[in-house]
Amino acid sequence: MHDATDMETPPRQGSVPVGSAWRIERCAALAWPAAVTEEREGWLLRHSPGVTRRRSNSALPPPAPVRSIEPVERFYRDRGVPVRVQISPAEHHRELDARLAGLGYRVESGVAVLTARTGDVVAATAPADTAPAVTAAEATREAVTPAGTVAAMAREAVTRADAVPVGAAGSVPVEVAGDPGGWLAVFADLDGHSDSETVGREVISRIAGPAAFLSVSHEGRAAAMGMVVADSGWAGVFCMATRPDLRRRGLAAAVLGAGARWAAGRGADRLYLQVEKDNLAARALYERVGFTYSHGYHFRTFP
Repeated sequence: MHDATDMETPPRQGSVPVGSAWRIERCAALAWPAAVTEEREGWLLRHSPGVTRRRSNSALPPPAPVRSIEPVERFYRDRGVPVRVQISPAEHHRELDARLAGLGYRVESGVAVLTARTGDVVAATAPADTAPAVTAAEATREAVTPAGTVAAMAREAVTRADAVPVGAAGSVPVEVAGDPGGWLAVFADLDGHSDSETVGREVISRIAGPAAFLSVSHEGRAAAMGMVVADSGWAGVFCMATRPDLRRRGLAAAVLGAGARWAAGRGADRLYLQVEKDNLAARALYERVGFTYSHGYHFRTFP
């Protein structure tokens, strides 16, 4: 079992303030709606029967110091499911995390939340003839993460992509749809989870805010995808995936670029995304196009 300190990435210069981190988490909760949500003593409680994703079945703590976890435990125990808390932002809720650890809650799934200026991502993913090509090797020398360099942690993963300029992303055709419709079949194909169809039906189809559903095709098959949801000047990037045999061809960067252009057109000047902390290749890509560390989170679950 990992200790929570293994899940966290120390804050770096440029990390967003706690208030902004809280706003991002609230935007993310709306962008990924749960079937049942309740507010109790500042907690946002979420439950989605049939959906296995942790964020669909967890409690988000208030920004203020937590006085009691009793409302959380009662909410989930009344529904006969494990009690799960999303410790976010982790850097702000160390006391809560320690309290839950002392009560026997196990730690799960370390996630890094990254943010970027929308214009920076648009510029970084522009066609090669309108933007300087930046190779992964060049990005390696510049990208700095809270715990050092992504390059130092993932040099081998990044080096395999050296031949793919970021600017090449602009030449990849990306389909952008305004409703999930046929995109749900792409999601079911590329998502790689046992509950993909349920998530499409019970989560994605219920998104209320403006959203873009992005996909890239190759030889008649789904090759890459993403989803962007706009809300109050922010846009969240979700569901990023690329077919394994088509990785390192600039498809993910193309999806990010198309999503950033869509977000800019909706007045969202900032982007956020969530990525597993040990997914070093993905983090390297995101940093290449302008994302930096905002905050981290993990989950505490009992029993």
